[in-house]
Amino acid sequence: MKHILRQYRDLIEERDEIQNRISRINRALDRLNRDGIVKDAVKGGLGNMQTYHIEGFPTSKEDELKHNLNKQRSILAVRESDISDLTNEVEKWLNGLDDSRMRRLITKRLIEGKAWNTVAAEMGDKYTEDGCRMLFNRFIKEVDKDEE
Repeated sequence: MKHILRQYRDLIEERDEIQNRISRINRALDRLNRDGIVKDAVKGGLGNMQTYHIEGFPTSKEDELKHNLNKQRSILAVRESDISDLTNEVEKWLNGLDDSRMRRLITKRLIEGKAWNTVAAEMGDKYTEDGCRMLFNRFIKEVDKDEE
Protein backbone atom coordinates (compact mmCIF):
# COMPACT_ATOMS: atom_id res chain seq x y z
CA MET A 1 0.00 0.00 0.00
CA LYS A 2 2.93 2.32 0.69
CA HIS A 3 3.86 2.14 -2.99
CA ILE A 4 0.30 2.97 -4.06
CA LEU A 5 0.11 5.94 -1.69
CA ARG A 6 3.48 7.25 -2.89
CA GLN A 7 2.45 6.72 -6.52
CA TYR A 8 -0.79 8.61 -5.87
CA ARG A 9 1.05 11.70 -4.56
CA ASP A 10 3.52 11.53 -7.45
CA LEU A 11 0.66 11.37 -9.97
CA ILE A 12 -0.96 14.43 -8.37
CA GLU A 13 2.33 16.35 -8.59
CA GLU A 14 2.84 15.21 -12.18
CA ARG A 15 -0.65 16.42 -13.08
CA ASP A 16 0.11 19.81 -11.53
CA GLU A 17 3.35 20.04 -13.52
CA ILE A 18 1.51 19.25 -16.76
CA GLN A 19 -1.12 21.88 -15.94
CA ASN A 20 1.68 24.41 -15.41
CA ARG A 21 3.18 23.53 -18.81
CA ILE A 22 -0.23 23.98 -20.43
CA SER A 23 -0.57 27.40 -18.77
CA ARG A 24 2.88 28.45 -20.01
CA ILE A 25 2.05 27.34 -23.56
CA ASN A 26 -1.27 29.20 -23.45
CA ARG A 27 0.50 32.35 -22.27
CA ALA A 28 3.06 32.00 -25.08
CA LEU A 29 0.24 31.57 -27.62
CA ASP A 30 -1.58 34.62 -26.26
CA ARG A 31 1.62 36.66 -26.42
CA LEU A 32 2.31 35.45 -29.95
CA ASN A 33 -1.20 36.35 -31.11
CA ARG A 34 -1.04 39.72 -29.39
CA ASP A 35 2.45 40.72 -30.54
CA GLY A 36 2.74 38.28 -33.43
CA ILE A 37 3.81 40.42 -36.35
CA VAL A 38 7.55 40.12 -36.84
CA LYS A 39 9.58 42.55 -38.89
CA ASP A 40 13.01 42.25 -40.42
CA ALA A 41 15.24 43.98 -42.90
CA VAL A 42 17.28 41.98 -45.37
CA LYS A 43 19.81 43.04 -47.96
CA GLY A 44 19.64 41.80 -51.50
CA GLY A 45 19.52 42.82 -55.15
CA LEU A 46 22.06 45.07 -56.88
CA GLY A 47 25.00 43.42 -55.15
CA ASN A 48 23.30 43.41 -51.76
CA MET A 49 22.90 47.16 -51.87
CA GLN A 50 19.12 47.22 -51.61
CA THR A 51 17.33 46.77 -48.30
CA TYR A 52 14.01 44.95 -48.21
CA HIS A 53 11.68 45.26 -45.24
CA ILE A 54 9.57 42.20 -44.58
CA GLU A 55 6.94 41.45 -41.99
CA GLY A 56 4.61 38.60 -41.24
CA PHE A 57 3.10 36.29 -38.68
CA PRO A 58 5.28 33.39 -37.43
CA THR A 59 2.84 30.60 -38.30
CA SER A 60 5.44 27.87 -37.78
CA LYS A 61 5.93 29.01 -34.17
CA GLU A 62 2.17 29.11 -33.64
CA ASP A 63 1.81 25.62 -35.11
CA GLU A 64 4.57 24.32 -32.86
CA LEU A 65 2.93 25.82 -29.76
CA LYS A 66 -0.49 24.44 -30.71
CA HIS A 67 1.01 20.99 -31.31
CA ASN A 68 2.73 21.06 -27.91
CA LEU A 69 -0.48 22.25 -26.28
CA ASN A 70 -2.49 19.37 -27.76
CA LYS A 71 0.19 16.88 -26.74
CA GLN A 72 0.19 18.16 -23.14
CA ARG A 73 -3.61 18.07 -23.01
CA SER A 74 -3.56 14.43 -24.16
CA ILE A 75 -0.98 13.53 -21.52
CA LEU A 76 -3.05 15.36 -18.90
CA ALA A 77 -6.16 13.37 -19.81
CA VAL A 78 -4.27 10.09 -19.32
CA ARG A 79 -2.83 11.22 -15.97
CA GLU A 80 -6.25 12.36 -14.74
CA SER A 81 -7.66 8.95 -15.64
CA ASP A 82 -4.81 7.27 -13.75
CA ILE A 83 -5.46 9.53 -10.76
CA SER A 84 -9.15 8.70 -10.82
CA ASP A 85 -8.42 4.96 -10.84
CA LEU A 86 -5.86 5.25 -8.06
CA THR A 87 -8.14 7.54 -6.02
CA ASN A 88 -10.83 4.86 -6.10
CA GLU A 89 -8.31 2.25 -4.97
CA VAL A 90 -6.97 4.43 -2.13
CA GLU A 91 -10.47 5.39 -0.96
CA LYS A 92 -11.53 1.75 -0.99
CA TRP A 93 -8.51 0.89 1.15
CA LEU A 94 -9.19 3.86 3.45
CA ASN A 95 -12.80 2.79 3.96
CA GLY A 96 -11.53 -0.55 5.18
CA LEU A 97 -9.49 1.05 7.97
CA ASP A 98 -10.88 0.87 11.49
CA ASP A 99 -8.91 3.93 12.66
CA SER A 100 -10.93 7.09 11.98
CA ARG A 101 -8.03 9.33 12.95
CA MET A 102 -5.79 7.73 10.33
CA ARG A 103 -8.54 7.88 7.70
CA ARG A 104 -8.89 11.61 8.34
CA LEU A 105 -5.15 12.22 8.41
CA ILE A 106 -4.44 10.24 5.22
CA THR A 107 -7.39 11.82 3.41
CA LYS A 108 -6.26 15.33 4.29
CA ARG A 109 -2.62 14.68 3.36
CA LEU A 110 -2.90 12.45 0.30
CA ILE A 111 -6.33 12.88 -1.23
CA GLU A 112 -6.68 16.60 -0.53
CA GLY A 113 -2.93 17.27 -0.84
CA LYS A 114 -2.65 19.49 2.21
CA ALA A 115 0.64 20.40 3.88
CA TRP A 116 1.43 18.78 7.23
CA ASN A 117 0.93 22.03 9.13
CA THR A 118 -2.56 22.39 7.61
CA VAL A 119 -3.34 18.74 8.37
CA ALA A 120 -2.31 19.27 12.00
CA ALA A 121 -4.42 22.41 12.32
CA GLU A 122 -7.48 20.64 10.90
CA MET A 123 -6.98 17.54 13.04
CA GLY A 124 -7.28 19.59 16.21
CA ASP A 125 -5.39 21.39 18.96
CA LYS A 126 -3.52 18.36 20.27
CA TYR A 127 -1.89 17.63 16.89
CA THR A 128 1.36 19.10 15.60
CA GLU A 129 2.92 19.03 12.16
CA ASP A 130 5.68 16.65 13.30
CA GLY A 131 3.24 14.56 15.29
CA CYS A 132 0.98 14.03 12.27
CA ARG A 133 3.93 13.14 10.07
CA MET A 134 5.22 10.63 12.63
CA LEU A 135 1.75 9.10 13.08
CA PHE A 136 1.50 8.66 9.34
CA ASN A 137 4.99 7.17 8.98
CA ARG A 138 4.46 4.71 11.85
CA PHE A 139 1.09 3.71 10.45
CA ILE A 140 2.55 3.07 6.98
CA LYS A 141 5.36 0.97 8.47
CA GLU A 142 2.75 -1.14 10.26
CA VAL A 143 0.74 -1.54 7.07
CA ASP A 144 3.89 -2.62 5.24
CA LYS A 145 4.65 -5.23 7.94
CA ASP A 146 1.10 -6.58 7.71
CA GLU A 147 1.32 -6.87 3.92
CA GLU A 148 4.58 -8.86 3.97
